Amino acid sequence: MSKPFYEPAARTKNYKYAIRNIVVEAQKIEAQGKKVTYLNIGDPSLYGFQPPEELIEANIKAIRDGYCGYSPSAGILEARIAVADDANRRGIQTTPDDVLFTYGASEAADLVLTALLDAGDEVLVPAPGYPLYTAIATKLGAVEIKYSQNADNNWQPDADELRSKISPRTKALVIINPNNPTGAVYSKETLEAMLNVAREYKLVVIADEVYHKLLFDGKHVPMGSLAGTDLPVITMESLSKNYLAPGWRLGWMTMTNSAVMPDLKAAIRKLADARLCAPMSPQHVIKTAISLPTSYLDAPMKRLREQRDITFESINKIKGMRCNKPEGAFYAMAQVDLENGDLGTDEEFVLGLLREKGVLFVHGSGFGTAPKDGFFRIVFLPNAETLRDVYTRLAEFAAEFREVKSTAEVK
Repeated sequence: MSKPFYEPAARTKNYKYAIRNIVVEAQKIEAQGKKVTYLNIGDPSLYGFQPPEELIEANIKAIRDGYCGYSPSAGILEARIAVADDANRRGIQTTPDDVLFTYGASEAADLVLTALLDAGDEVLVPAPGYPLYTAIATKLGAVEIKYSQNADNNWQPDADELRSKISPRTKALVIINPNNPTGAVYSKETLEAMLNVAREYKLVVIADEVYHKLLFDGKHVPMGSLAGTDLPVITMESLSKNYLAPGWRLGWMTMTNSAVMPDLKAAIRKLADARLCAPMSPQHVIKTAISLPTSYLDAPMKRLREQRDITFESINKIKGMRCNKPEGAFYAMAQVDLENGDLGTDEEFVLGLLREKGVLFVHGSGFGTAPKDGFFRIVFLPNAETLRDVYTRLAEFAAEFREVKSTAEVK
């Protein structure tokens, strides 16, 4: 068979993003006339959450005032000043010149890793962790090195294990806190231990903190606040989750201790120049967003807390399942006992649930866990009534799945 003339680049063959890839299977089910309940993607707007009214009005005003063109590549000065002031109030040392607006926090991650990693270089990412970092590393020909989060210790990483993963090619450490997909919030002690490893091996720390306002328990400690004067930390935030406006596609990065990474900062700015700019009108929302009283989240967090509690209690009542209690964000990482793989894989379980019960989760191996471990991510954004129905269907399927597999083994 001849080679296709219009063949895509080899780098795309292993480029995967499980959160959206699995939707293809759901669409096949819907094409058969069956309703699917989607709990695979963290989009608050799909489940009735909306940005604060003040931000909606500010965005409309910006458009009406004519802010519909290109902005400076790094973003408008007023917004960069507002972000820098807010960061410094939270202990993250930065300046307006070290703030750069992006097309969502996803583009911020892409710009940083593209500027930093050559083919064969290594980046440390959490497992389970957000698959965006896996996809970017694959695209760049870099090597993703997974470090563990321990489910038995409320998903806290271990600094000694992290240290054991480092090689001469390791360039960066990604820390997602609050964590997607586990909902964990790392303790100050955990963060300090991890940052000490980064300092020891001169790694750039990528601090993904896009959920830092969405907390149920404990306190969020910004990684940039622990950087001292020598550790380069690049913090990523966005309007998407903390302000419930994912479709506005505005994110930003703040650099702490940029003086120790001047060449990297210049490379990031060069890449940012080439892609022109982030969306213009939402940048005029930033000053308003950052000045909002914390009460803007009272109603959303009250609802999310109820949904978090329903999720935690329901999963732990199902035979053969367990789930940690999320401390932040709106995800839970549940686990079904697959008897060390004898009952199949996490993806088989998730696809079976989809086909039999019309419920869509994402399998844990899409976030870097072992398929035999049986993890799957739940997005608990739907309302309480929907969640209770989903967990009833999940319990029914889990019992049926175990019975079918056990019967097959007997035969």
